[in-house]
Amino acid sequence: MIMYNTTIGVAAGAALVLVPRYWAAVKEQRLPLQMVRGSDAAGWAAAFGMLGALLTLLGGAMTVTHPLAEAKPYIDTVFGEPSLILGVALLAAAWRLSRSDAPLLDDIALRRSLAPTAWIIVLLGVVLSWCTAAILRFNVISSAPIEEPITGLLHDWPVLENTFFALLYGAAALGCLIFPVAIRAGSRLAWPLLYWTWTLAGIGFALFSAMNFYTHTGMIINMGSDGPDFRW
Repeated sequence: MIMYNTTIGVAAGAALVLVPRYWAAVKEQRLPLQMVRGSDAAGWAAAFGMLGALLTLLGGAMTVTHPLAEAKPYIDTVFGEPSLILGVALLAAAWRLSRSDAPLLDDIALRRSLAPTAWIIVLLGVVLSWCTAAILRFNVISSAPIEEPITGLLHDWPVLENTFFALLYGAAALGCLIFPVAIRAGSRLAWPLLYWTWTLAGIGFALFSAMNFYTHTGMIINMGSDGPDFRW
């Protein structure tokens, strides 16, 4: 069941974490869990370009290969297509930053650059909102197979993993929807809200998807064994 959701999830999570930290660096702010401070435009362009290339390539493969995973054909829609949009947006950001002569775009220049893109981000938020609704209404994520280590222990409680992903999608969607307000000068509520919604959603996506490198490998091994004596 190939879905690329391991690498895509890590890349998307890293993007959600890094984008508000770039903005904080431009604003010369020190925020909790910021970790990444300073750097120059070329460094940020390289980071966004790497993540954008991964998301565009793998998200694009999911989008045009339907169904990529016959067991869950709808994953192409709720996971692959938003990842493709995010990937292209990151490539555009990388291109813009690579053309900057300044170490970092100043606050005003960055707002002007983001003004047209902000509405694309809002539409991505609308997409993610409907994905969240679909996850809740149709139990899209469901539960992991019993053969899968760690997450398979929750096989009989699909509501847990499904709700977890609905919260991640919902947080990412909220950040996208308030993006035009958050980038305004003097934004005291929307900007911190965007920072935390994308930070928490990004950490959740990245850590869960990184864990899947272990759990998916174990699932494949366990499916090839006889009986219930699975390796965990």
